Amino acid sequence: MLKRLLQVFSEPTTQVEATSEERIPLAAAVLLLEIANTDGEFHPDEQDMLGALLKEHFSVSEESLGDLLKLAEETRQSSHDLHQFTREINKAFTQGEKEQIIEALWQLVYADGRLDCYEDALMRQLGSLIGLSHRQLIEAKLRVTKD
Repeated sequence: MLKRLLQVFSEPTTQVEATSEERIPLAAAVLLLEIANTDGEFHPDEQDMLGALLKEHFSVSEESLGDLLKLAEETRQSSHDLHQFTREINKAFTQGEKEQIIEALWQLVYADGRLDCYEDALMRQLGSLIGLSHRQLIEAKLRVTKD
């Protein structure tokens, strides 16, 4: 499955079609890795939380987690923008599910105990790209920081 996902994302002119069930975990993993690396440091707490978030929110199995994260990092490094990944989320998720994704991203942002200005800027961009209002973005942030 993971080789097929890489083919789908890396070769846009092919006729390979993947279902949302296949594409969404990769898209989510790429976004999570992007936010985790935005401040220039992939903190150990972020690494720990990344796998837990993928398993909890995107039904990634323990067996495929390592391969998915490796593929997501390769995909993230070779991608030019985040639109291809947010487009998949927009196609597959309801507004409420998108808010849950943003909450997962906020959890990862705060895994190291601080909000970097680059993380904040990327979160605003991602919120906009998946169709959340500024208010929804802030409400998700407050739910995460309240705990």
